[in-house]
Amino acid sequence: MLFFYDRKQLPALRLAGAYFLATIGFTLIMLAEGELHPAYRGAIQLSLLGSHFLMIWGVASLYGQKFPKLAFWLAAAIVASVILYTYSHPSLFGMRFTATSGFVVFVDLLCGYLVWRARTHRIDTAISAILVVQAFFTFYRIVQIHLNGPSPLTLDTFNGSPFASSMQTGNAIFAVVIGVALFARYSVNLVMRLIRLAETDPLTGLLNRRAFEARVERLRAVSKPFPTGLIICDIDHFKRVNDTHGHDAGDVALKTVAKLLREVSGETSICARLGGEEFCILLPECNEEMTRLAATRLRIAIESLSIPIPDNDLKLTASFGYCVLAPEDDFGAAMGNADAAVYQSKNDGRNRVRLAGSGCTDDTLHVDRTGARV
Repeated sequence: MLFFYDRKQLPALRLAGAYFLATIGFTLIMLAEGELHPAYRGAIQLSLLGSHFLMIWGVASLYGQKFPKLAFWLAAAIVASVILYTYSHPSLFGMRFTATSGFVVFVDLLCGYLVWRARTHRIDTAISAILVVQAFFTFYRIVQIHLNGPSPLTLDTFNGSPFASSMQTGNAIFAVVIGVALFARYSVNLVMRLIRLAETDPLTGLLNRRAFEARVERLRAVSKPFPTGLIICDIDHFKRVNDTHGHDAGDVALKTVAKLLREVSGETSICARLGGEEFCILLPECNEEMTRLAATRLRIAIESLSIPIPDNDLKLTASFGYCVLAPEDDFGAAMGNADAAVYQSKNDGRNRVRLAGSGCTDDTLHVDRTGARV
């Protein structure tokens, strides 16, 4: 159902395939009696092998992990060899049972490890724990059957023992529990995806204005008692870019600038697209001089861009306004002041950095490497 809802959900399709093949395999096992036809045996083993293969593949792809091909196929080859050998010696059913059950233990532990290594939510820890617990109980049953099971241990004596029903019940419970847990994981993914869609500008991948404002107070709280730097930039003559080169070129320009802002401002900062060609950056624990230098670096980086478009290389500049917020300052007022500084920068000739509430950033005229006053 998840796959048909969203065809990109290939892990869901693989996990569904694992459940489907496991249903076939365990149904054939429950119906097995006496000497089995080789084709019947092959159907059981292939369905269970395919089920475990899809289980690991589905879990690995769900969590963005690399499928452990070498470990899986090596274990599968060993188990297949043991199974083929024991089929020619019916008295060795105990060895076959140990090999197949041991393979289940291996798959559960491998899946649990993949989930644990990539865990990001509490549900991941729960899924990993469920897989490890199932592996433990399967191993415990192997030991118990060899210590207290029917003797001699054959397919018929096993099917008629309490161990068979307890294993079937345990496997059924595990299948339901892990299925619900994996579905819960998909639900978490869906919720996070919807949150990202609601908070992210679809073109640039930056936060939108609403999400940016929602995160501001959290970052300012982390920065206390230090001030927070606020930078607003607006691409110069952006309408001319759209009119001259087309809106596709304008979109490329916006995405390129957004990527640059994110990379240059650093991982601890918050970058957002406020709308149109206007962007905003919030810098934690930055005083006035640090914020000015950050804005200057961004201005130079944008000016140095050469964006390839079909008919030419596109060159851009941007105007910047900035201010610094003390912990008790009002953020809305600061945004208005920084925005006014952007207009001051444009009035002064564009491609400038201006401090909010000041005609220029410093009356002594700092000069950057391009010779522009900042």
